Amino acid sequence: MPRSSRSAPRAPAPDPRFVEQPSLFGDDTQPKQPPQQPPLGAAAANATTQPKTSQPNTATSLLVQAPGQRQRSAAGQAFERERARIERLRQQLQTLEADGQAHRTRCAQLLGPLRQQQKQLRRAMVLALDPWLEGKPKGLSANQLDTLRQIVCAQSESLALEGEADMAALHDRRSPQTLAERQLEQAKAIHQDLQQGLGDALETELPEFDPDNPSAALHAALEHLQQQFKQQRDEQEQLAQQKAAKRAAKQARRKPSAAAEMAAAHLADADATLRLLYRQLASALHPDRAADAADQAHKHTLMSAVNAAYANRDLVALLELQWRAELVDPDHLERVGDERLRSLTLLLKQQAAALERDRQACQWRLAEEFDLLPHEVCNLASLRRALQDNLDDLQDELELMQHDLEQVQALATLKPWLTEQRRLLRAAEREQQQRRAFASLDDLDPWG
Repeated sequence: MPRSSRSAPRAPAPDPRFVEQPSLFGDDTQPKQPPQQPPLGAAAANATTQPKTSQPNTATSLLVQAPGQRQRSAAGQAFERERARIERLRQQLQTLEADGQAHRTRCAQLLGPLRQQQKQLRRAMVLALDPWLEGKPKGLSANQLDTLRQIVCAQSESLALEGEADMAALHDRRSPQTLAERQLEQAKAIHQDLQQGLGDALETELPEFDPDNPSAALHAALEHLQQQFKQQRDEQEQLAQQKAAKRAAKQARRKPSAAAEMAAAHLADADATLRLLYRQLASALHPDRAADAADQAHKHTLMSAVNAAYANRDLVALLELQWRAELVDPDHLERVGDERLRSLTLLLKQQAAALERDRQACQWRLAEEFDLLPHEVCNLASLRRALQDNLDDLQDELELMQHDLEQVQALATLKPWLTEQRRLLRAAEREQQQRRAFASLDDLDPWG
């Protein structure tokens, strides 16, 4: 019987870019010897006469199916789910950061002019109230004069701390204490609080307070406390390491469970894969292998990204860089075995957990910066709502300040205004005393 003139179909030629580069993971699902393909006619006959007894080998089917038709194993599906989760978390984090920056710009554009107007009204109020303290003003009681002086001194001090030099001179002229004396007194109080609140707890004595240089004294006290904190933290970490070593030694004497052995094996394999990826990328991107200056700059950029990805244990980034460096074909993960995929999936889960923590931290940071309500999720809608609330509150405050400024121009309206301000000051002082009392109760030890 004559042989058929039609030969068996030949496999497509491999991409020449990838011929000399082995897979970084190894084709551990691929058979060592490719199966011989029967003649096309025989294959067709077998397909019609022989019963289907088993499913085809997954690795073999992956190699012959088109990319859109490949059937993934459970391990491959888990790997892709984690990779998609990482991409989703990255997009969410990038969106949050971009929304935060855009909202920060909007706040500066909309709130900035209103806050500048608020500062101008504060300054105008001080300049309107100060003349009433000249000489012996008629028609104002001692309590009203005392309230007037308190307001002038408080507002001028606040403006002086914001850089208004003439307000500092006005404060010193009206206050029984100059700003320098007040700052010295406040620095002493802070130094004393640091000693009582932190120094005593750490069983350490702060450097003595220098009244001639209060700022340097506070810096020295804070630096001393930081050193003590670091020493205490180092001692605690050393103790924790000793306890962990004892626990590890105790566990080592026990026979690990099969699940524990499997988890340890996957973790070790994942770490080894990261190191292998890094070493091969570093070798391929070595500047000595660059063809010219442009190629050298390109390799340097890629290597910087490789270093950052390896430091962050970012498997997804390393895989992308591996493809960008043309070390593998885009479909090389299709030929990775299930055990290796499970190890890589473990790395992806760790990376996804770290991204989730970063996303939560970004949300909390933005919520605190832009005064979101405790239950609100940080998004464009909640940021716009918070901005509108701030705009409304600031606009209401400006209208009230403008009304107050009109009230202090004449004695007839100044007197009732000062009486009302004195009442508000006393109410604020009582509230502050109550807060201090509650704070003192919180510090009490009921079992002491």
